[in-house]
Amino acid sequence: MLGGAVLLAMLMLAGCESVRYYGQAALGQSSLLWHSRPLAVMMDDPDVPALTRERLALVDNIRRFAGESLLLPADHSYRRYTKIDRDFVLWNVFAAPEFSIEPKVFCFPVIGCLGYRGYFARKNALVFAEKLRAKGFETYVGPVAAYSTLGWFADPVLSSVLAFADTDLAGLIFHELAHEHLYIEDDTTFNESFATFVEREGTRRWLLASGREADIPAYLEARGRLDAVIGLVLDFRRRLDALYGKKMPIEQMRAHKAVLLEELQVAYQELVRQDLAGGWDAWFDQPLNNAQLATIGAYFKWVPAFAQLFEQTGRDLKGFYQAAERVGTLPAADRHALMAKKISSSE
Repeated sequence: MLGGAVLLAMLMLAGCESVRYYGQAALGQSSLLWHSRPLAVMMDDPDVPALTRERLALVDNIRRFAGESLLLPADHSYRRYTKIDRDFVLWNVFAAPEFSIEPKVFCFPVIGCLGYRGYFARKNALVFAEKLRAKGFETYVGPVAAYSTLGWFADPVLSSVLAFADTDLAGLIFHELAHEHLYIEDDTTFNESFATFVEREGTRRWLLASGREADIPAYLEARGRLDAVIGLVLDFRRRLDALYGKKMPIEQMRAHKAVLLEELQVAYQELVRQDLAGGWDAWFDQPLNNAQLATIGAYFKWVPAFAQLFEQTGRDLKGFYQAAERVGTLPAADRHALMAKKISSSE
């Protein structure tokens, strides 16, 4: 999903399977750009449904706020619109060994390694996931409504996100623009956790600046429900990690793992009973595995550490970004140790 010249070089260097993969990525990305229209044109077109024009105006408002108030790179992306014929633009494939919470990484030229691999067609994602399962990996295929090309292209806003709640739409745009602002090669968890924190702080500030203070309690309540589920999953990931570090016969470990995953299901149902969890039933309705749990770790593991860093910089966004960039320049082991220390100090 990179620039044309880079994609061409990647195709020339790749084997047959890689050529097919990068080929579908190039075709999918080029289609999104080719079929896009400027937001300004769409908003002035009387043939465009009024609701669509209203939502695009909201996108433009959010984008401008991202640049002017959140200091994010907002002059490039989300100034065009692409209508797609599906609910999701991508399907990401996650994989992990049977006895590890660490996701398998997939490495690409230029952008480095990621903890997932994306496909524009769900059937292709399922085929790739099946190949990984045949090699002994646990897999999870998750839908994606939008993504960032890290500034390589002017990312359009997609029809798949226009029906999002206002706060979800704002958060998505802030999240993806945060990736354009800061991206550390080979560290998916750092990148996604950083973007998640910016998304949350940005949405809170946007509501305040938009005169929608009355919406903040509902937003925080929804975020609290999400955090309850996230905290539950992260706790069980830690328990699974401790289990996998023990020396025991495979069948015995497999049995202990099954017990923990069942306990996680039960614990989630308790959150539902207490009305503390919303929107996660479909996620929990399928058999849980390490790959699925890895998706939560990537997006949320270091969020408390970034929150601590934000407080230490006086809640100043410019200072926070500079501090995050400095942490990002550290060797991976030192970076992760520092983030873990920040979480410990905030508990």
